[in-house]
Amino acid sequence: MSTTSTKPKKPVSLARIGMSSFVGTAMEWYDFFIYSTAAALVFNEVFFPEAEKVVGTMFAFMTFAAGYLARPLGAILLGHFGDRIGRKSVLILTLTTMGTATFLMGLMPTSAQIGVWAPILLVTLRILQGLAVGGEWGGAVLIATENAPEGKKTFYGSFAQMGSPAGLLFATAFFTILSDVTAPEVLVDWAWRIPFLFAGILVPIGLVIRLSVDDAPEFTEAARRQEKSSVPLLELLTHHWRGLVIGTGAFLGVFAIYYLLTTFVLTYATQTLGMTSAAVLPANIISAVAEAAGIVLGAWLAKKISARLVAVWSAVALTVWSFPAFALMGTAVPMNLYIAVAVAMIFVGTSYGVLAGEVAELFSPTARYTGIGLNYHLSGALGGGLAPLAATAILAASGTTTGVVWLCVGVGVIMTICCLLLPKSNTAKIEPAADPITAG
Repeated sequence: MSTTSTKPKKPVSLARIGMSSFVGTAMEWYDFFIYSTAAALVFNEVFFPEAEKVVGTMFAFMTFAAGYLARPLGAILLGHFGDRIGRKSVLILTLTTMGTATFLMGLMPTSAQIGVWAPILLVTLRILQGLAVGGEWGGAVLIATENAPEGKKTFYGSFAQMGSPAGLLFATAFFTILSDVTAPEVLVDWAWRIPFLFAGILVPIGLVIRLSVDDAPEFTEAARRQEKSSVPLLELLTHHWRGLVIGTGAFLGVFAIYYLLTTFVLTYATQTLGMTSAAVLPANIISAVAEAAGIVLGAWLAKKISARLVAVWSAVALTVWSFPAFALMGTAVPMNLYIAVAVAMIFVGTSYGVLAGEVAELFSPTARYTGIGLNYHLSGALGGGLAPLAATAILAASGTTTGVVWLCVGVGVIMTICCLLLPKSNTAKIEPAADPITAG
């Protein structure tokens, strides 16, 4: 055996770890957000042309929700392997699956071409997207936080969180440019496919970056000591059920308010308030920039006070801001819409940026991938997948956004309570020097 095989690997720089977490996640979220934008703007006409406009939009949001409902399943299935065989291998699989599903959406025949099979195929690909994202986020967070030194886990966890606004910014900018340079009928006819096909270029780039980073010693040591028969989901439900409830509730308000003020607002502003797509789409760009700024601000504040307090006060701010936000949007003035969304997204960012690191500490290393994945994606299914659909139904039934405001307030209160219950210190970490133990 050669002597080189026994030498330890050269440590990967923290900068590369952070970049891997950010770039890979940004690409995944670009793919996911491209769908949400298309669902709000064109899919009602492409895949549900016979339905009334509002009903067609609700059908489009149902296909949108299918991806969210698949995400918890992806967190369980892929989280199992992420906890058993490693974070890196699963992250390569998720990136490939997401990119392929998105690319195939760009090649989809329409309802006019193959009838009911078009929305069926669309939902199938959307479910594949959901499964991929279900396994992506937890691994991206853990690659960063588990490799980070003590005291900097929240900071490096925020790199994965930055992928969300970056993906939204890229996806919205792409659709905004298409809307500006193509006629509406051209956008509905074929131009909407271009952002989806672009995913075929992004996948190889993401794979090169992902292959450069390995699993952290904290995980590999814990996995080495864990019995091979361990089932992460069973361990999670037996020993960490409280963390599952707290983490899911903490993320719930983030998702619900985020998607109500991005995806739902596209429909509300264009179809109810009569604003043009050109006037409304910049709100998503502004929201992405504001969220990114909020993530940076949240990570900085976490060092000054604590990540837990940042999450708590952000949840309170999101709850309170629901009232003036929808009042501003109801004026149908573009600048008021931008202000409403920007302020909300700053508070979304400050909480979103710190929650990844905090919620991860609710679980032991060998159940952590499954645990934080379920936290994130259960809240995503409830807050992100169902909230736009519920808000659209409330608007259609009442003709006002009063019920939508109270929906925001309700999830904001739940989020506040759960953030108050987050741990004040690390209680789940397993040190390599410890004797063999049973997680829990």
